[in-house]
Amino acid sequence: MYKIINSKYIWCPTNGILKDYSILIRSNKIQKIDHYENLNKLKYKKINIKNSILIPGLVNSHIHLELNWVKKRLKYSSDFIDWLSQIIDLKKGLSKNQLIKKSIKEAITECANCGVTTIGEISSYNGLDISIIKKSGLRCSYFYEIANSNSLSFEKNILKIGKKVSNNKMINLKVFPHSIYSLDTSIWRRCKKFSTKNNMGLGTHLSESLEEIKFIKGKKNKFDNIIFNKLKKPPRVKRKSTFTPLKYLEDLGIINENITLIHMNNLSPEDKNIIKKNQLKVVLCPRSNLFLNEKLPDLKFFLDYHSTGLGTDGLSSNNDLNFVNEMSFLYLNSKKLNIENLKEKILSISTIGGAKCLGLDKKIGSIEENKIADLIAFEIKDQDPFDSIIFREGKNIRLKMIDGKIKKFQ
Repeated sequence: MYKIINSKYIWCPTNGILKDYSILIRSNKIQKIDHYENLNKLKYKKINIKNSILIPGLVNSHIHLELNWVKKRLKYSSDFIDWLSQIIDLKKGLSKNQLIKKSIKEAITECANCGVTTIGEISSYNGLDISIIKKSGLRCSYFYEIANSNSLSFEKNILKIGKKVSNNKMINLKVFPHSIYSLDTSIWRRCKKFSTKNNMGLGTHLSESLEEIKFIKGKKNKFDNIIFNKLKKPPRVKRKSTFTPLKYLEDLGIINENITLIHMNNLSPEDKNIIKKNQLKVVLCPRSNLFLNEKLPDLKFFLDYHSTGLGTDGLSSNNDLNFVNEMSFLYLNSKKLNIENLKEKILSISTIGGAKCLGLDKKIGSIEENKIADLIAFEIKDQDPFDSIIFREGKNIRLKMIDGKIKKFQ
């Protein structure tokens, strides 16, 4: 089945902005991009969104759908450790599946309403969210979260979830050891071995707090003094004064092109060289960093880097899950850096950059022939059409299409 989308502007990370162009879609793929006059001679169904800018669907590369319920129960956090301590206490004894499912549904709705078509979901409830994600129609890289507490059976559990999604082209499964401070070093090695054997990508939170830096260097830190006192089985972690969190993973042989690193807002110059040398994929969650009273990432470095994605993190560490608000925050905090074509760079990391971080860039993330038609159109309400994307909170969406199927059209 063919259809033609007509839009005043079409934006793509590779081609820039095109005026008065159209897209021919066959089934779920983009077949041709051409001027309006050429494609509209064809007698196919027309979708006219003329006063709009059409872009690839937004990719929220890092989110915890299940943590919405935490928001109303959290008190003010003075720092990352205070926040983490509260999260551990709130999760203890929680067995209310209906509460978790409600959180997942709410989070998905908020994502979808602002133009997100793909998510990088971090899940720690053994597939409780799978059926809800399937029903939503969102594309999903599904990261199974691992900590010491569930490390005994993670291989079996991931393979069980794999059977649930084996015939679903919209969900791809990945492995997510939570962090360097939540797993034994030996379990990290198991995670790497399992992900390699099963050809699954790997992801982790890394370099998110200054306490994490102290921890891996073996200095006095609040993980040892506060967090580990709350755990039945504190992790046994190899530490060295010369380590950074990234160098620790490098020492374990875990650094490669298949790993996705989340946050990375406390980096040494050597860390940045390791990122560039190994072409690592990094997802920024800047509003989460600010929420936890941590420093922002090196925005100049990452906006100029080719494999940067953007995420909202969970509602436990953000004021909302509106991805467009995350883009706006990133823009406002990067303006002073004098980065050329800043708005387009932010759009790039929100689309093709996120797709790269999730290993999906050959399928989605840009408007190109033979790529899947995951598309979003924003009504133009500003002189600069990019402003109608970044500063309108997603309230002006006219068209949303996922896998070639129209989810919204007005």
